[in-house]
Amino acid sequence: MSDSLRLYHYWRSTSSWRVRWALALKGISVEYVHVSLLDGESESEAHRARNPFGYVPVLEFLGEKNPERRYLVESLPIIEFLEETMPGAPLLPKEPRDRAHVRSLAEAINAGTQPVQNLSVQIELAPDTDPAHAAKRKAWAQIWIRRGLAAYETLAKARSGKFSFGDSLTLADLCLIPQVYNAARNDVALTEYPTISRIYANALETESYRASEPERFKP
Repeated sequence: MSDSLRLYHYWRSTSSWRVRWALALKGISVEYVHVSLLDGESESEAHRARNPFGYVPVLEFLGEKNPERRYLVESLPIIEFLEETMPGAPLLPKEPRDRAHVRSLAEAINAGTQPVQNLSVQIELAPDTDPAHAAKRKAWAQIWIRRGLAAYETLAKARSGKFSFGDSLTLADLCLIPQVYNAARNDVALTEYPTISRIYANALETESYRASEPERFKP
């Protein structure tokens, strides 16, 4: 199946990174197509035909003739699809309550932290490139990053190990670590989050991190 998949992504998109990381962990080779979020390409008619929101990532099934089944959007459903169809390197625990816990950690980032930092939200907040507007965007992002990381720290602490849940990478880490990367870009230090700091340091040492990190995909 890996030969029939194409991923539309943006190199610095945290949602795209989650999917690239899942692909790397599971050893799945796909065709990557870069879609810029900065020059209007993601808002083009061609890309909106893939995802009417104009977002990335989008997974394309190249052999699919039915246009209604050709594309899969949103990072977590894409990862769950990979988990269900290509079970190597599992990203969710076996026990139902453990699985629910990992999903709740993932959603703390996916639903509670990342969306309010999206470029489209920041453009509505401060629509041009005036330096004062850039500072306003950063201050806005910092509010939500700090709030999200503080909540994640509390939720993850008791059941964490090397990573967010025990000693193996899970869906939760695939959401957390790209958000930590974004925190650094917005000058949010990790000193207040010792659990997250430990998880991040361990993640940096993994081959799958290095295979999926943004700089490897910078156009």
